[in-house]
Amino acid sequence: MLRTVVVVLLLLAGTAAGAASPDIEISGGREEHRTNIRSHLSLNSEPCEIARWRESVIINGARENATQAMRALGHYHAEFGLRIQRGDSCWKLLVDLEPGPPVRIRERDIHLQGEAARDPAFQALLDNTPVREGAIARHDHYEQLKQGLTRLATRHGYFDSELRRSRLEINTRDNTATVVLTLDSGPRYHFGRVNARQDAIRDELMQRFIPFDEGDPFDNRKLLDLRQALSRSGYFSRVRIQPRPEQVDSSESRVPVDIEAERRPRYEFLAGAGYATDTGPRMRLGLENRRVNRRGHSYQAEVEASRINTGAGFNYRIPLRDPNREYMNFYTHYRRDETDTSFSERYQVGTNRVSELTSGWILTRSLEYLREFYTISDQRDRADLIMPGVALQRTSVDDPTNPRLGWHLDGEVRGASTELGSTVSFGQFHGHARGVVPAGSGRLLGRVELGATAANELVDLPVSVRFFAGGDNSVRGYGYEELGPTNDEGDVVGGRHLLTGSVEYNHPVVGRWSLAAFMDAGNAFDTFNDYEVFRGVGTGVRWRSPIGPIRVDVARPVDEPGNFRLHISMGAVL
Repeated sequence: MLRTVVVVLLLLAGTAAGAASPDIEISGGREEHRTNIRSHLSLNSEPCEIARWRESVIINGARENATQAMRALGHYHAEFGLRIQRGDSCWKLLVDLEPGPPVRIRERDIHLQGEAARDPAFQALLDNTPVREGAIARHDHYEQLKQGLTRLATRHGYFDSELRRSRLEINTRDNTATVVLTLDSGPRYHFGRVNARQDAIRDELMQRFIPFDEGDPFDNRKLLDLRQALSRSGYFSRVRIQPRPEQVDSSESRVPVDIEAERRPRYEFLAGAGYATDTGPRMRLGLENRRVNRRGHSYQAEVEASRINTGAGFNYRIPLRDPNREYMNFYTHYRRDETDTSFSERYQVGTNRVSELTSGWILTRSLEYLREFYTISDQRDRADLIMPGVALQRTSVDDPTNPRLGWHLDGEVRGASTELGSTVSFGQFHGHARGVVPAGSGRLLGRVELGATAANELVDLPVSVRFFAGGDNSVRGYGYEELGPTNDEGDVVGGRHLLTGSVEYNHPVVGRWSLAAFMDAGNAFDTFNDYEVFRGVGTGVRWRSPIGPIRVDVARPVDEPGNFRLHISMGAVL
């Protein structure tokens, strides 16, 4: 036993000794100076035990590497004090840095020859480069400019381009530099014929995905856009796009483009499960047919069940002129909702046209017929509505899965009229605004939900057209749809209008986990004179799980007696 313990201790001691290595300590200069010097000095191959005579060798080598590191940042007169400090376990290289005056660019002799001289993209690159007169002559900025010019030439189809001159001339006597660059782009090539090899959709539909015409100036970004569009279409599992400059038609300078696309399986079965405090456990099953025919039609059928919501739906989709940005849906849905305050059973059939505008907004124009049987308080009724509608939405984020900066806006206007066959006339707006901004090491989130209805009698509106507040995504601390105007018996009957908001702070803890603190406020109401704000506060835990963000919150009401309420929900932040 004693022998085993001794062996283990010796092994641990050997491991600890092996873990020690020479260190570098740099003082003086700016952080970028110290970082670059450290990246140029490598002592990993040096042992902890070195002879005295080797110290000068190490110091001389370190001085040379540190000098190169500072010259790369534009400092050609840097001075270094270097010495080795021996310690008990290993030694340390001490570097005392005096950067000296930097070399600055006195002249920028940059010329564009060929058709690139008239290409605005090149002028934009030169206008935004840090390589400008008066700036420090940094080697990395100079190399980035060179690479930027050659990459841009390739991307824009100047396949014969060549850097005729490229020099960074340094005058150490007066600390000035001259940047000399001449790019001869030659002619700009154009898109030639597109050869698409695929058997999923008609050639005519494939052509509508292509964002350029034969003879347009070559731009590699359009090929990237095309690849993303084909991948997002749902028709293809793998897409390969290859320009062929070696096959250029010399008389017209046109580059053929080859597309190879493998079709995805026609059918996909969908299954999902989730949980939210509002709805309890929920299940979802579905079937998608991605290619009903070679015209690109598709359909999706699904059923969903939970304690509160049960439904089934069928949607048939037809691509339009720009199949990646425009399509038409024809749908029919059945839905049954039962909460503590109301019951609703509705049948819907409708159509909508979805278009992605050049500004990035998504426009949806719709026409829907709704028949709804509903019970709220002691009122039982049926509504038949023919509702045209228009909706807009847009999302902008820095990271779709875990944003720290971004926003989402959506809004819909819809209505019905007795003169067009509906049982009630009304007009309604419903919208959301959400945002996230960095706040130290965490992030600050905010959301606002707004609804407004113009109608003569609330009592004639079905449940699905009324507004309620409370729940996981509304005012936490209160139950699902338990806030809103009440009748004489105190039953919540919903309101014409809605205004809720939330402020939340998330602070990362470890890995994919973070803590949250929040305050929600708002209510549904009939008139602003009756608007009574209810508030809830609480804390929670956030987990970025492999299946999406999961939120677990504990909240309590502020404005009336109430116990803590648990809220569990899933879904994207924005």
